[in-house]
Amino acid sequence: MVSQNRRFVATGFVILGIMVSSGCATRKYVRLQTEALQPAIQEATNAAKENAERIDSVDRRAREGEAAAEAADQKATQAQQSATAAQSAAQSADRKADGVNDAVQRVGNRVNTLETRIAGINDNYAVSETQTVTYALNSSTLSEQARSTLDSIASSTSGAGTGYMIELQGFTDSTGSEPYNINLSQRRAQSVERYLVTKNVPLFRISIVGLGEERPVGNNKTQAGRDQNRRVEVKILTAPGAGRAN
Repeated sequence: MVSQNRRFVATGFVILGIMVSSGCATRKYVRLQTEALQPAIQEATNAAKENAERIDSVDRRAREGEAAAEAADQKATQAQQSATAAQSAAQSADRKADGVNDAVQRVGNRVNTLETRIAGINDNYAVSETQTVTYALNSSTLSEQARSTLDSIASSTSGAGTGYMIELQGFTDSTGSEPYNINLSQRRAQSVERYLVTKNVPLFRISIVGLGEERPVGNNKTQAGRDQNRRVEVKILTAPGAGRAN
């Protein structure tokens, strides 16, 4: 009986040894297989990493391309806006130039009309007296001093029957644009004309013209000079032997 038990124990040890030996062999096999696959695994990992980097690079370049395209589109839009603004400015400049030319033409026409009126009179007129009235900045309103001067002129001519004319030339300083200055100088001459007519000076004996900033009598770079240039020159023209009304 004892001998039989000993055989069972021995048999168990043999079986256990075979199992242990088999387990060691299996782990070694797995390790060897794993080691054999390791290069392929590493290569696949590297390839996946490279592909991810390529995808990131392509995506980054795509985003950069989109940003560059947007920037180019913005620059194109700005360039178009600048071109439109430049075209508008050019058109505005053309309109202003046309306005200046029209104003100069009107002045020329007035001067020609004045010369024609004087040339059409047989009397040999000459300037016998010149008075000047001045104005505030951007104004065509007569001051009290200007009214006093014009009262004296109206009084001196009120007794004349024939042989005299009054020439009014309006001027400005150099501030303001040419069309504005011509218009303002004309309004100043008209203000003198209206006042003289209210003082019984016949309208047909008055000629007016606005010359803008032409013929300055003072330095436009100084305040005092500009004050002198904002004026209307009142010239009394008489013919030799002109009579007076009784």
